[in-house]
Amino acid sequence: MAITSFTTTSASFSAPQPPLLPTQTFDILPALHELLSRIDHSPATDPTSSLTLLPSTPAEAEITYTDLRPLEPKDLPREVGEIKAKIRKALREIEKLPDIERTVDEQEDEIAELEARIGRQKAELRRLGDVGRELMERGGG
Repeated sequence: MAITSFTTTSASFSAPQPPLLPTQTFDILPALHELLSRIDHSPATDPTSSLTLLPSTPAEAEITYTDLRPLEPKDLPREVGEIKAKIRKALREIEKLPDIERTVDEQEDEIAELEARIGRQKAELRRLGDVGRELMERGGG
C-alpha cells in the first residue's frame, strides 16, 4: 500500500456572497458633471463674472454637452434633488450589505482569528501526516 503525498491549501469556505449591486447604483459623477455643465459660467451671459473656466486637461475639453439646455436657477433644486435621490438610493443599498455595521477593527480581529485557526488546522494535518508515515514505515498500515 503506497502513501500518496498531499499538500494543504487554504480553501475558501466563506458564506455565500450577496449579489453585486449594479454599477449604475453608484454612478453619480456623470449626472453631477452634466448638471454642472448646464450651469452657464461664460462671461457673455454673466456680466459680473470675470472668470473664464477652462478645462484642466485635454480629455476634459473633449467632453461637451452641446445638446443640453442651460439650467435655469429656478430648476436647480429639482435637478439637484434627482442626484440626491440617487445618492440616497446608493446609501440604502450599501446599508443592506451584510456586516456593514462592523468596524474595521472587528473585521481585522475576525481575520486574525481565522488565520490562527487555519494555522492550527495545518499543524494538525502535518502531525497526522507524520503519524501516518511513521505507521507505514513500521509496517503497521
